[in-house]
Amino acid sequence: MQQSPTLQDRADLEDALLDYLFAVDSMDDLDAMVAVFTDDAVLDLSGLELGVFEGKAAIRDFYAQVFESMSHHMHTLTNFRVMEFDGDTARTYAYICGMGRSKQGIDIQVYVYYDLQMRNTSDGWKIAHFYEAPKLPMPDSVGQVHKDA
Repeated sequence: MQQSPTLQDRADLEDALLDYLFAVDSMDDLDAMVAVFTDDAVLDLSGLELGVFEGKAAIRDFYAQVFESMSHHMHTLTNFRVMEFDGDTARTYAYICGMGRSKQGIDIQVYVYYDLQMRNTSDGWKIAHFYEAPKLPMPDSVGQVHKDA
């Protein structure tokens, strides 16, 4: 049954997304990276033409390749919304500006949205299904950097 999240629920859900952003921007802690996901999570980057990764092992492998290819990352979050909420699960939506530089010196700047299915676990809110797609056209540099990811 659809419920309205409290301010604390909303803050906890946004913090779970911020944990993801801090982990992806750190680029050095794969354990922290996968800790933001449920064990059965799906990382769906098909909207970016980067594939779909099921389970923590596949997600870890994807981010290991990303961290290997990039020298810098910075993601900013805006327009965070709780779209659905029932106490144990939630769907959140947010705009993200992602910036980075590859180790080969290729700069990336993207404007995307995240559509996330979240699950409340004994360790707090975790991402169960992560979908990312462009809000604005993607630059060619994304394919140049992540073609092997």
